[in-house]
Order: sequence, then C-alpha cells, then structure tokens
Amino acid sequence: MKALLINPHKLLPRSFSLTQRPSPPLGLACIAGAIEKQGYQVTVIDCVAEVPDHYFIFSDYEDIVALGIGFDEMSDKLDADYDLIGMSCMFSNNWLINRHLLNLLKQRYPGAVVIIGGEHASAIPEYCLNDCEGLDVVVTGEGEETVSELAILVKEKKSFSHIDGIVYKVRDRGEKIISNPRRKRIREINAIEVPAWHLFPLQKYFDNDISYGIAYGRSLPVIATRGCPYECTFCSSPQMWGTKYTMRDVENVVDEIKHLNTTFGITNFDFYDLTAIVENQWILDFCAAVRREGLKITWQIPAGTRSEAITYEVAVALKESGCKNITYAPETGSKKMLTAIKKKITVPKMLDSIDQSYKAGLDIKLNVLMGYPDERISDILKTYLFLIKASYHGATDASPSIFSPYPGSALFDELLEKNEVKLSDDFFKKIVFSQSFHRLNNYNRYYGKTLMIFLLILGYLVFYGSNYLFRPLRMFRLFINVATHNYQTRGEYMLGEIIKRAGSVKYFL
Repeated sequence: MKALLINPHKLLPRSFSLTQRPSPPLGLACIAGAIEKQGYQVTVIDCVAEVPDHYFIFSDYEDIVALGIGFDEMSDKLDADYDLIGMSCMFSNNWLINRHLLNLLKQRYPGAVVIIGGEHASAIPEYCLNDCEGLDVVVTGEGEETVSELAILVKEKKSFSHIDGIVYKVRDRGEKIISNPRRKRIREINAIEVPAWHLFPLQKYFDNDISYGIAYGRSLPVIATRGCPYECTFCSSPQMWGTKYTMRDVENVVDEIKHLNTTFGITNFDFYDLTAIVENQWILDFCAAVRREGLKITWQIPAGTRSEAITYEVAVALKESGCKNITYAPETGSKKMLTAIKKKITVPKMLDSIDQSYKAGLDIKLNVLMGYPDERISDILKTYLFLIKASYHGATDASPSIFSPYPGSALFDELLEKNEVKLSDDFFKKIVFSQSFHRLNNYNRYYGKTLMIFLLILGYLVFYGSNYLFRPLRMFRLFINVATHNYQTRGEYMLGEIIKRAGSVKYFL
C-alpha cells in the first residue's frame, strides 16, 4: 500500500508580505510516522522546501503568488499510484491552494482516498468537503490515532462509519456528508510516534535555513505540550484541541532531542507549542535535564508563550540550557481588550517577566494584534504605551499585525452571525493579504482601512524607535547582522527578507 503526503505551497500577496516564511511541517511528519507504522510505503513531497525562493502566479488570482515548486515539476515527482493521499491545512490563508492541489491529485488518482487535517479543516469540515470536489475525508482534531485507524480501513477496503474524529463524503450515496463523533484527546502523549523526518528533504531545510525561529544551525521543530488551557477569542486552537493541556514527560522530550541530534545532526530546536510554558517546575526540570545530558544545543520558543511562569530563576535556566529567543504573546496593552479577548494576563506581570528574561540574556519578541472589531483608538494608544514600556524593559522584537477572523475562533463566529464575514473565495483571499500593508483588510467597527494601515505602521515605529533610543547599540547590531546574514532576532530576519525580496524581479512581476 502506498501513501502520498503533501506539504503544500504557501500563498502570499504578489506585491509584499512581511512575516510569511517556510517552516518544517511537524504535524505532517507526525502523521507520516503514524501511516508508516501501519505498513504503508510513504512518499512525502514538500512543495516549499523543494525550491524555497521560487514564486509563481497562482491560478486565476493574479495578485497572489505561490511559494514553492511548480505544479508540473511536482507532478513529475509522483509515482504511478497511491491508495491514500493527505495534506494539512493549518491556516485559512492557504485553503485556496490546498483545495487546488486536492482536486488535482483526486483527478490523477480517482481511486485514492484523499484526506486533510489541521486547524482550518477541523474548524469547518463540512464546508471543506462541499467546497472541494476531490476531498473525501476531513480529520478533525489530533490526527495520529484517527489517521492510523483510517489507514487500516483503507487497506482493508472497509467502511469509515465507526472511526471517531472524521467527517467524510459518501460518494455512492449522492456525495452525502457524514460527521462521526469527535475523537477524545490522545491520553498517552508520550507514546505518540516519533515524527518521520527521514521521509522529508532535510538537506534542503538545512541548505536554505528553513526554520520557524532563527536558524542558528541545523534546525527542526519539537513539541513538548499539546493543547492550550486558555480560550482567546481570536484563536482557533480551542476548536482544534479543546482546552485540555497535556505535557510530555521531560525525559520523553529530551530523548527526542537526542534522537534528532544523533540521527540528523540537529543542533537548533524550535518549540512549536501553542503555550510552551505553563508550569515553571516542568521547564526547570527540562532545562536541568538538557544540562545533565551535556547537550550542546540551542533552542527557542518562536510561537509565543505565557509570562506567569517565567521568573528570573526560570529565565536563567532557559539561557543556561541553550535557549536563545523567547516570544511573548500579550496581543494588546489595553486592559479592556485583554478582558474582551479572554487573554488572561496582566500588563504589569508581563512587563516584569520581560524584565527578568532580558536580565537573563534572552532575546525577546512580542506578538501584538490590532484592529479587533470593538477596539477603540484609545485601546491602541495603550498598546503603544505597552510597547514602549516593553522596549524599555528589554524586549528585542515586536510584530504588530492586524486581526483577521480565522474559522474556528469565537470572533469569527460572532462576525459570521452578524453577516460581517462570509465563507467564500473572496474571504480566503482577504486572509492572504492580512499581513500586507497596502491590501490588508479591516474588521474594526470604529475606524477605516486607511487609518488602520497608518496605526499598524506607527506601531512598528513606536516599538523600534523607542528600542533604539533606549539601546542605541542594537541599531549597529541590526546593520551588521543583516549585512552578514547572521540573524539573531526575528526583526533582523524580516529586514533581510525585505531587502532580498526587493531585489527579486520575479516576486514583483
């Protein structure tokens, strides 16, 4: 039996995008391991890693480009036949090209079972099935156990009616869509199959510095926890995971790091956790285990974490174990908005934690969202004040961005109910432009798009202006690191990407 897994292209605005970059697909690697364990011969095509600097106009959308290998070149890499074909769609901005690829593959392999998973698919499975003719099954929530059972039934040519955690299309019954019960979260998190990285083009990752964080060396992601105990209204993870938060045993995570280090020579690890640090004792034990094992590694938390558990003791332990960069996700500096979006943090405690991390020698990045539907100008001014204070306390980077309603989030449901959003190609196209300055979309009820663009740019100027005012030497470090491509912060990487893309004729034409 043969299975094909695709890491799809990334969709970007044709003109400009600040933050999009390729990263190793950890979820797909976990699924590959689960399918391989069922005796399948698994082929992986990583469309982005094959040519990570290649852009082409995507289909009929002339203002959108796809990052990755061309469709014809991808087709040349396919075998004669597959029984199971799958891919992941974590973010809604990629749905249009996921749908395109799923349809292409179903046309070429009509007898194969075509599946998709990820946060986007888990949020709106029925829509995905109705919108994509070539799609057979949507896997909702955690995928390893579900896909393992599904792979067995595909092999045995049996019905999917008793598999929890799927929504599927019955083609011999007028393409009726059936929703099976939601699968319970995986209990034995330490028993999950090791990601099948041997199936991926790792050398291309290394040669092109493909990493979600800063590529300090050969990099791959790991995940130490699953789920998030919080329910932020802009986030779709509660729909994907629920609010159950589970932590792997420290020894289990360290064993995976040792395996990746000895097998593939990985020296830098990006933690993909939704919320990496909740309990400070776990992270203290982890840092102690890394030092005890004598692991000469660097690691970072590029996706965002909480501040409550990061005391000076924890920050020092992080630094001594090889942690270089940490990301906080305050999202706003307004107490009113923190309550509205259910972000259970306080600004004073966040600033204190930033101060402790800076004193320990960590580079600190902040994630901030602006343009929530009910946010006022006064709330954004409080966010600016927070950015200035965070800059003073030692934060190195900030990434202000504009709110976009992702399916599966509470704010999306609210806007959908009020007919302020509608699922359509136009909606998904707008999400593609959510990270571009000139084409971003504004869902705020009190100020318009032009003002929103100005406020976003001003957010960058407020943070980085105050940052270099408080610590002028950082500007010199910025110029040197960008000139030498020896990036130490996400801001340096972003500036390097802007310069590179500015010189790429293919990107703009």
